[in-house]
Amino acid sequence: VGASPTALVAGDERFRDTPLMDLIHRVQIEVGQADVSLAASLNPNIRIAKGPVKVRDLLGLYEYERVLVVIEITGQQLKDALEYSARYFRAYVPGRRSADLIDERFPSYNYEIAEGVSYTLDIAKPQGQRILDLRFRGQPLRAEQKLRLATNNYRTSGGAGYAMLKGAPVVYRSSQDFRELLIDWVKRKGEIPAAATNNW
Repeated sequence: VGASPTALVAGDERFRDTPLMDLIHRVQIEVGQADVSLAASLNPNIRIAKGPVKVRDLLGLYEYERVLVVIEITGQQLKDALEYSARYFRAYVPGRRSADLIDERFPSYNYEIAEGVSYTLDIAKPQGQRILDLRFRGQPLRAEQKLRLATNNYRTSGGAGYAMLKGAPVVYRSSQDFRELLIDWVKRKGEIPAAATNNW
């Protein structure tokens, strides 16, 4: 369906921004005409080699069907969602491997990453105080500021504890499974982005 200019590994996006995660965000923001995207970490078993990208590579990034939904939220709701997601990590201990900082009680598919904003995730801070310097278009994100957030139908129903998103006004809902949108996007563009935005 397209090409990858470099080898890509799913799962790394839990610890740093990656081109593969930014691909998901680009599709969500562009298709949904959204300001910000929130997406779950990917299936860690997927590897995409440099060169041609196959449909099965893209289908495998998410194991479950999901529908792209855009809702209107506030800056506070986005921060609350990111703080909830940050529970994925245990308190930081110097010298520990990244994998040892994960709280296994919080499944990786419930760990959400944002694009369209920049932020610092500081796991040395207590839970609920880990998202720092949250900015939208270079300016501090105000608690009352309205945003169009691209996410999925499971999250907008409050699934997996994301109650802060439940009941938000829906401004767009796709009629296709997200993976179809992803495949279509890569076909149109011809290539997966080679570099991450490093927004967090």
